[in-house]
Amino acid sequence: MHKYMNEVFIENKELKDINPRACGEAQCMPGHYWPEFDAPRGSRPYYMLHYVISGRGIYHTPDKKYEVKAGQVFVVMPNELVAYEADMEDPWRYCWINFESMLDLSSTFSQYVISIPECAHIFNAFRDCTNITQDREWYICGKIFELLSLMDSNKRTERNQTHRYVRIAQNYIDVYYIDPELRVSSMAAKLNLDRAYFSKIFNKHTGKSPQQYIVELRLDRAADLMVNQGLPPGEAAQRVGYGDIFNFSRMFKRRFGVSPSTYAAKP
Repeated sequence: MHKYMNEVFIENKELKDINPRACGEAQCMPGHYWPEFDAPRGSRPYYMLHYVISGRGIYHTPDKKYEVKAGQVFVVMPNELVAYEADMEDPWRYCWINFESMLDLSSTFSQYVISIPECAHIFNAFRDCTNITQDREWYICGKIFELLSLMDSNKRTERNQTHRYVRIAQNYIDVYYIDPELRVSSMAAKLNLDRAYFSKIFNKHTGKSPQQYIVELRLDRAADLMVNQGLPPGEAAQRVGYGDIFNFSRMFKRRFGVSPSTYAAKP
């Protein structure tokens, strides 16, 4: 049940690329659940985008549950069984736009929940288009294209941000690789990232896992210390953060094909 709802009436013009079907705004009652009538999940044959203006709620996708808050859009894909419910203490108020499309939007909607507060004005335009009496559907169609453009731009910005996280992590490793207590989990925590997600983006941008990057950097520096500064293998191992000489020797041989002492003796 909604405390308040404003729906915009739209003519189905059967457009091909983008065909608007419904839009509006609602303030939900605490715990309001969609679909209604005790169904565990519901679906629609078109895209449904909900922008949360205030409050929060839960979005149930086929595989996962998401907590959604103000400034975020949750995406319902065509014919996908989903459900969503308003928070009991701070129920959400949202605007929505439903549309059909012949376009491939899989890249734009690769995530179920998108943080994009800068799109608020577009959803406000959907809500306020009752003032447009002639060819309202074309106006809404243009706003949907504007929204899709903004979402794609937001994803490019997100990719730049993940690259920045990786560069920060690489610099941190370059500085602190000699610390035997250096841990991937601690780096992820310092960046406020989940460890699995951090490892995924690090591998994507470098071709290596964070642990592999640390190991290879330590071994390369140890090799340099032995060859160019004449340090014995044990001291070189300690200098790069290896307290266990046997583990160091095993990892070194795996990387360079020979033992540290053999490598150090090379002319």
